[in-house]
Amino acid sequence: MSAVHGSAQLPPPVARNPLLHDSGLLNSTTFISDHRNETTAGTLTRAGLTIQVSFVFADPPRLSYFCVYCLNRYEIPFAKAPKVVSSVEDTALIQVLLTTEESPQYFLYRARGPNGRPSLDLLPDIHRYSQTEFLCVPLGFVSHDNRKQFVMAAVSYGTWDGEYNLHTIGSNPDSTWSKKLLQVEIPNGLTAKSALIEPTKVIALGGGLLGWVDLWKGMVICDVLNPAAKAYFVPMPKLLPNNNELYGNQYSARPLRDITVSRDYIRCVEFEQVLKLRPTTVPAVTDPWDMDELQDSELAIVPPQEEEEVYDVVGWRLITWYRSLTWNGWRKGSMVHSDDLGIISLPQLGGGSCPLNEPFKNLKTASPTLSDDDVVYLLCMLQEDDQAVWIATVDTRSKSVGEVVPFSAEGTVIYDPTFIPCVLSKYLDAKSDGAQGGKRNASHVPHSRNISKWKKQRQHLSQAELEEQQPLPRLLQHSSGNRCIHQVFDVVLE
Repeated sequence: MSAVHGSAQLPPPVARNPLLHDSGLLNSTTFISDHRNETTAGTLTRAGLTIQVSFVFADPPRLSYFCVYCLNRYEIPFAKAPKVVSSVEDTALIQVLLTTEESPQYFLYRARGPNGRPSLDLLPDIHRYSQTEFLCVPLGFVSHDNRKQFVMAAVSYGTWDGEYNLHTIGSNPDSTWSKKLLQVEIPNGLTAKSALIEPTKVIALGGGLLGWVDLWKGMVICDVLNPAAKAYFVPMPKLLPNNNELYGNQYSARPLRDITVSRDYIRCVEFEQVLKLRPTTVPAVTDPWDMDELQDSELAIVPPQEEEEVYDVVGWRLITWYRSLTWNGWRKGSMVHSDDLGIISLPQLGGGSCPLNEPFKNLKTASPTLSDDDVVYLLCMLQEDDQAVWIATVDTRSKSVGEVVPFSAEGTVIYDPTFIPCVLSKYLDAKSDGAQGGKRNASHVPHSRNISKWKKQRQHLSQAELEEQQPLPRLLQHSSGNRCIHQVFDVVLE
């Protein structure tokens, strides 16, 4: 295994306005750099090496990023690039594999640690415990005692459908893992098998409540700070018809769905390609009734041929849903059709040349990511396997396109985004490299001349109405005339 010796040049810092965005998009892959700012926190590895982590935040759709640095006798001892496995509220779980270790180490970054400043803690041996107990990933974290302590939580499958084990461990040095059997309450009309999920995301719902989410089926919610509390299952909204027919729940749902918690509601978004059956030319069938003679060469019996249905992608549509924990169902939020958005302007990477103007519906588009308001970020490209990829901002309330930014997509496809939603910055009170991290002393630096108008429009409408990633399946590709679905794999702790 070859060591990681360095990284590409850091992106330039971007001025940030926290009054406009509480959340961001964090690139889950790291820069290996001795980069320090007000977000920097450090600790010791198992081998006694000093390791530090720093974040640089940018307003979405620009990507925020993080830097990790560890020096061992003038060498960078990373066997592979560190990565953020998950981020929940003010925490980020960072996986690090050093050349001196056989298994990865996990560190918990807290934007506001026990002393009110960023902190970094080496976690117990998650890898070994995960292999012993067959933990589902990802892990969740809850801060308590005025953020002086935290609890790490995971679930594993029980003996029967609908049963889970809750595993928790505190932040005290002498803490050990505890295990509790969860009996999950299931809504009327659903079976225990319905609650058998494969979680790919954890959401924080306030207090000690965490939800382990399967974007196809639903989420298991429990209070990890209250051992006596019951767990319950919340199903996901019904799939849109094309997604149900083409994908079912057999593959990763990330290219199609996302979920978050904002304004005290659980919010879900679903993306669906709009399909149109391609007309086919049916060969003429000869009717002997109309013929005066029949040639022997025409008398061969030709079995009827089954025509293969070929669909063309003619656009896409988005739908959002929201619900409270006390409700018995989902309520529709917004609907957007690609026809509503018209032409989209695609700036070039590096700012060179003129922007490209294309109908939004003609772009290859996938992987909706929910913001903390009515905004959805979409990944799009001109053609399959292009290196040029854009993150487009879509306001689902006003049915309008906000800012669109390019980014380098080398080694990335739009169905497997390398970034994750992150709200770390709203817990930071200081600036990081000119990127304001808190809500105080902020100055507005607009991204474009249209952003102020777009912000006012969005605020007015809102007030008027309420994971080393494996390849994911590509959406429908009709250039070959086939319904193309690729196998996917679950993310596991390595």
